[in-house]
Amino acid sequence: MKGFPPELIYLLIFGAVLLFNFLMQKAVKRQQEEAARNAPVEEEIPEEQWNAAPAAVTLPSMPRPEPDEVAAHRRRVAAEAAPPPKARDRTRLRVARQSLFGARWDVQEAVVVATILGRCRADEPHDVR
Repeated sequence: MKGFPPELIYLLIFGAVLLFNFLMQKAVKRQQEEAARNAPVEEEIPEEQWNAAPAAVTLPSMPRPEPDEVAAHRRRVAAEAAPPPKARDRTRLRVARQSLFGARWDVQEAVVVATILGRCRADEPHDVR
């Protein structure tokens, strides 16, 4: 073993693992094919039933509404469902602004305090004198 370089030994072990994996997959596939061949055959359906037409399904007929009635109904539903888009957009912006910043006075105070304090000094090393 002293004459063989360690890289060659590692390569041989890796090749043996790959060969073992390949052979195990082949064995499993062969077992599955044999199990499929030896599986009991299901009962065959007689040819009369196989070629027989399925029973017809009938649906009850319903009167079709007139096109003007359908269009009027769609317009009514659309008018009842959604508020005007401009009012909805303004409300959404106002709620978002309020939830993020609060009152305008609070935002101004926060800017002043941040300006006075400056950058965060938590990441800087502590000065020892």
